[in-house]
Amino acid sequence: MKRLAGVGIALLLGGCAGSKPKAPPPAEPFVFKALDLEQQDSKGRPAWDLRSPEARYDITRQVAQTRQPRGTIYKRGKPNITVSARSGTVIGDGQAIQLEGDVLITLLGPNPVRITGQQARWIPSRELMLIDRQPVALDRRSRISAQLATYYLDRDLIELRGQPVLEQWDGKAAKAAGANKPAPLRVQTALVDWRPEQGDLQAPQQVRGLRSDKDGQLNLTATSLKGNLREGYVDLMAPVQVRDPKRKGWLNAQQTRWLINAQQLSSDQPFQGAFNKLQGEGDQFQVNLATSTVFIPAGCNLRQPGEQLTAQRCQWNWPTGRFQAQGDVVLQRNTYKQITRSSELRGSIGKDGTAVFSSPGAKVNSQFTLPPQQKGAKPKPRSTPAVQF
Repeated sequence: MKRLAGVGIALLLGGCAGSKPKAPPPAEPFVFKALDLEQQDSKGRPAWDLRSPEARYDITRQVAQTRQPRGTIYKRGKPNITVSARSGTVIGDGQAIQLEGDVLITLLGPNPVRITGQQARWIPSRELMLIDRQPVALDRRSRISAQLATYYLDRDLIELRGQPVLEQWDGKAAKAAGANKPAPLRVQTALVDWRPEQGDLQAPQQVRGLRSDKDGQLNLTATSLKGNLREGYVDLMAPVQVRDPKRKGWLNAQQTRWLINAQQLSSDQPFQGAFNKLQGEGDQFQVNLATSTVFIPAGCNLRQPGEQLTAQRCQWNWPTGRFQAQGDVVLQRNTYKQITRSSELRGSIGKDGTAVFSSPGAKVNSQFTLPPQQKGAKPKPRSTPAVQF
């Protein structure tokens, strides 16, 4: 028995050596007219679904190639987020989904948020999306672009990494946010965390901003920022600096609020600033970026060579150089130690960078201290006083 068995094995080996069996041809992928995947949560409510008008399924690899996939992610059984792309790859029955080409992720609601990119990996079991090719997040007036965006669906959190840039449009130009047109205001930082549904936004590292218009540009820096895009504000953390290179202007401030929709910067803390040769400080300030106007509502103090002005409030427009001081205005000049008091003074910046004051229609009270008469000099008779009030 052992011998017969040995002969049988030899014959079998000899037959294998003489002819090699042909490899089976690769399995042809199944072509379906449509793909329809659905997943429910623990309470039997829809959790997510994915549909495609055409899919090719590889049984061996358990991979489906889809065309124009469309999906919906539900929250408490109701549609919350939609996804779409030009093509997609589904592993297994939805363990992982790769979306490619014109990827669009939309957070539904009265003010929808859209996230676009060219490639995204969706892992439904982890409620996670990773957009790693040209990710951009947009709402009605804002656009945030970065190199990488990680969307934690269950936490309402988008982590934007790789020098994210926040761009902002005013109300008239808001449609440009989705048209890839340059924004009048750009803010760049190292990383941004954004909760698109709630609106909370944080950038814990230094931020740099640039506002451009026909009159020039403003450079802005702050140590960090936090705010809420849905409520329309961002707080810049101190120290905050604004620079206007064209007009030699600067502003140093503490924590400052940026009202996004109103295009205003404001702070209720003391600040210092300058505009050419005119320097100023105050207890509070408001900057209207749309009209290029600075308003000091309390504790206005302006200085320039040879003159100092104090008032309850001041306002000036930096493109025109015109300004206005109101409320207990006191103007002190070094020449003759002149002190002028009025309810209102107006002025403008001259070509030499200094301000010229006037008081049209307002009552003015001025005091002078004349230099003492030199010894031996005879006083000249005069019929009328040198100064009249």
